[in-house]
Amino acid sequence: MRTVITMPDHIHAKAKQRAAELGISFAEFARRLFEKEFDTPAPQGDLDSICGIVSGTPIDMAHDGKQIIVEAAGRQIADKLS
Repeated sequence: MRTVITMPDHIHAKAKQRAAELGISFAEFARRLFEKEFDTPAPQGDLDSICGIVSGTPIDMAHDGKQIIVEAAGRQIADKLS
């Protein structure tokens, strides 16, 4: 299918340059960009997608927040005094 796309001149120039660097046509470069966009699953924002990012012991700010802040402030003061 043929499609007409309007884009700023500087973007067109950059895309043509990149296609030339890759040794492919502008059209092939555009097809690859679209394929990459649609083949990559979009982030869903669910908790399971970010599990494992943070390591260590879980903290409960609702229960332990005040103590955690006191300990952190105490460490900052101790660092400044040493």
